[in-house]
Amino acid sequence: MPSKYVHRFMFSLAFLLLAMGSLMSDAIAQSLQSPEVHADGRVTLRLRAEKANEVLVSIGETKVLMTKSEKGVWEGTSEPLPPQIYDYSFKVDGTTMIDPSNRLVKKWLTLASMVEIPGTPPRLTEFTDVPHGVVQRLIYPSASVGHVRPVIVYTPPGYESTSDTKYPLVLLLHGYGDDESAWTDVGRAHLIADNLIAAGRIEPGVIVMPYGHPVPIEFGERPDNYFGRNNDLYEQDMMKDLLPFIEQKFHVRNDAAGRSIVGLSMGGGHALDTGLKNIDKFSSIGAFSAATPQLASEELMKQYSSLSGSEPAANSLKHFWIPIGDKDFLLERNDKFVEQLKTVGVKHEYLKTEGGHEWKLWRDYLPQFLEMVVGK
Repeated sequence: MPSKYVHRFMFSLAFLLLAMGSLMSDAIAQSLQSPEVHADGRVTLRLRAEKANEVLVSIGETKVLMTKSEKGVWEGTSEPLPPQIYDYSFKVDGTTMIDPSNRLVKKWLTLASMVEIPGTPPRLTEFTDVPHGVVQRLIYPSASVGHVRPVIVYTPPGYESTSDTKYPLVLLLHGYGDDESAWTDVGRAHLIADNLIAAGRIEPGVIVMPYGHPVPIEFGERPDNYFGRNNDLYEQDMMKDLLPFIEQKFHVRNDAAGRSIVGLSMGGGHALDTGLKNIDKFSSIGAFSAATPQLASEELMKQYSSLSGSEPAANSLKHFWIPIGDKDFLLERNDKFVEQLKTVGVKHEYLKTEGGHEWKLWRDYLPQFLEMVVGK
């Protein structure tokens, strides 16, 4: 190669490396630590928004005052927060956005950033140095729905080496705005199970977390009959497609005594609907902050025959647990449903705890339910 081309090539290469170095330097300089969790439970949030006039943010219900530095970085620190998971979003001059420096994102109908305050000792929802199970996302065929569907399955520590053991099965269902990943991404169901098993508080079991919208979500104004259509198709899918798939692929019990169903919000409604329609297939039903049936008593008895008669079949359940927060928007609806259960003599446990419609409660309810159904 002629020397003049060599010189041009070397010059171009040097210029390219210089430009790349500059870009990398800028990227490193622009990276921010947000959120930063302090030892006392305070959280510092940071956002680069040089042209913004106002940045508002709350962590849970706690407002964080944000101020802008000369370099255009907004920063604010919360008061000490109790150990728990919290969500937050920035509102920048009226526009809501997630934290671009935070990879931990809650995937609801709209996204939100999340931050977890660790406990001392660690909470059941935290990663600890104990044996851990396996979480896998599978695809199963659903003749009921007409296409394949996703499901997340947790198998306990040691599962692969105990092929002759039949494990108890828990169907764990998510809420309206979530998907099958909610109970692991936010609820930390797998870590709860790992920690309870390691502490000797529950027997190892398999937890199955399916996607709860066989009828696709319709954006905009939701049709009045959405939940009825979705409940019916979901019940068919679970009983005719999902459970046979799980029983074929995993070492799980297929008797009622070895199966439980539980969910939160819409998923609590699903647990009630599927559980009460198939009362001979489950030993326990859990309905957290549930979208309970809204039917007159006569219609309720028609839809769920397990609630009717002088000796309701629902009384065969080992546990029928309905916990809810005392500030939940579904509280009145749950109160009415529970009164209907009392009227027809269906045994149940109704628990009101402090709080609203929030993961803080559901992450506390789940270990209680697991100890009921697979506790030692």
